[in-house]
Amino acid sequence: MAEGDLLRVGDTLHLGKADWVFGDRSMTVRVSDIRYGLDDADSPVVGILATITLAGRDGRMAAIGVYKSALTRSGVVQRRQPLNGVDHPHS
Repeated sequence: MAEGDLLRVGDTLHLGKADWVFGDRSMTVRVSDIRYGLDDADSPVVGILATITLAGRDGRMAAIGVYKSALTRSGVVQRRQPLNGVDHPHS
């Protein structure tokens, strides 16, 4: 899997405590922006800006570091499918 396929804006992440840097609880977030790490093969972490959708802080924005290893596990990344079944490029 290419690095760019690990994570996209709009993906929902179901994170356990060990899946994110300084994780103190499990939480579900929706990715709003990818800040760093995705295009750096040496970085073990992807920095994201996300909306927390489950964890007792629903709706708040958070800047978190997610371990790339977590993104490859089944069930962590949930990708929204386009309504018409076709993923259009934004260019």
